[in-house]
Amino acid sequence: MRLSFKEIYFKKHDRNANSVHEIVPATFQTFKKNGEKYFQLDTYDIGYDISGLSLKQSKHKLQFDKETARKFINLLKKEFDIQ
Repeated sequence: MRLSFKEIYFKKHDRNANSVHEIVPATFQTFKKNGEKYFQLDTYDIGYDISGLSLKQSKHKLQFDKETARKFINLLKKEFDIQ
């Protein structure tokens, strides 16, 4: 699954979440395309050891450009009441 926040708007979805997910292995990278810098977060199956040299295909990818990273940071600050 590949999500680009240029294509997604943030809308709060209120529901009863009463469980906390296990730790999910993740890696990140930054890269430039057409002069624009991106941050990409890749998540992997639970229980997958990312310390190995050959990583399997990631399960989910999230990409942020500077503008959408700023929006996401502001959303996190609001939800966690961070100044």
